[in-house]
Amino acid sequence: VKRCEHIVDSISNGTVAYVHVAGMDSQSFRHLYDKALGKYNTRKALIVDTRFNGGGWLHDDLATFLSGKSYMLFEPRGQKNMGGEPLAKWQKPSCVIMNEGNYSDAHLFPYMYKALEIGKLIGMPVAGTGTAVWWEMMIDGHTVFGIPQIGMRGVKDNFLVENHELQPDILVENEYGKYLKGIDQQLETAVREMMK
Repeated sequence: VKRCEHIVDSISNGTVAYVHVAGMDSQSFRHLYDKALGKYNTRKALIVDTRFNGGGWLHDDLATFLSGKSYMLFEPRGQKNMGGEPLAKWQKPSCVIMNEGNYSDAHLFPYMYKALEIGKLIGMPVAGTGTAVWWEMMIDGHTVFGIPQIGMRGVKDNFLVENHELQPDILVENEYGKYLKGIDQQLETAVREMMK
């Protein structure tokens, strides 16, 4: 994560922010919220990295947070650019990096992000794993298994994400040899896209 933050800062000259969402859980949301509205609140754009995220239940919170639209500006006497409402949402451009390692709710979130036209998806396709799963522990205390319980159905009576691969807007594969040398082609593409 620190390497990715450094790459984004270097390429964008400190104008684009980077936040990694490790899991679709409360801790990851609080981390994103803290970074985006705290340390990075003056940045012009935000890259949300969901690669290798195993899921949880955070898609709506993330999409709602990233879909902030300004409706009021604050201008104390003699000052400008003091922010505005909504204070608790990201109001600037963003993009999401995703890859083949996204699973479950880490599939639902990019789907929702794209459906709501918040920004672009960058990276590799995500397999159709967006199904809520009920996890159970066996009596031995070591074996855990999941039972798919809830599919996500659209208003037109079709399943939206289960068994439906999600394609990125900008397809970028991290070439193995380059990645071993510290070159993250997906991240670099995201930075260039946000600098537009």
